[in-house]
Amino acid sequence: MAWKTRYGTVAVRIYRALIDPLLWPLRPKIVRICRDLGASDVLDIATATGAQCRALGRAGLHATGLDLSDAMIAAARRRGGRDATYVAGSAYELPFEDGSFDAVLLLLALHEHTEAERSVMVREALRVLRSGGALVLAEYAEPKRPALHVPWQVIRLIEETAGAEHRAGFRDFVALGGLDGLIERHGLSVRSKIPSHFGTIAIVTVASG
Repeated sequence: MAWKTRYGTVAVRIYRALIDPLLWPLRPKIVRICRDLGASDVLDIATATGAQCRALGRAGLHATGLDLSDAMIAAARRRGGRDATYVAGSAYELPFEDGSFDAVLLLLALHEHTEAERSVMVREALRVLRSGGALVLAEYAEPKRPALHVPWQVIRLIEETAGAEHRAGFRDFVALGGLDGLIERHGLSVRSKIPSHFGTIAIVTVASG
């Protein structure tokens, strides 16, 4: 499967100025979930600028952030973070042994890909989970009345202007039922589910195995 290299230095600036602030409310929720799971080693796939890893480190957890973009990894390393490690690599072929982590995060990392690519990413995430560990997914969940839902319209605007490939992935993901549809198609066993961002994002904890 071809690796994608869409994110360079311009994307880093956009992330730091726009995406990281928008996702800030998500960070403490993910930290709380990981602490409740008793996780000590956490992998954040598609870590981008490493904001989630830094939040985990501040809470006393060891976090490994992985991203395909060298520019993103360089930005994350510049910011550093307590007990955080950053690795350049592909979510399609994670450079880790089976059962390496207590928890694995895929936070808004699936919707921009094709369905075949999403399947590979989920399978790889589950592969590197330890027995008894958990996969934590945060993804878009279309509200019942999307046309009247202002936060959803903001999300749509961002996704529609992110480039043709990203836009196609987002549209396909939503058409297939968003996060709920993905869980059903992959037969994942859900431990818990909580909303975020006015109900436009769902955070789901999935049992390993």
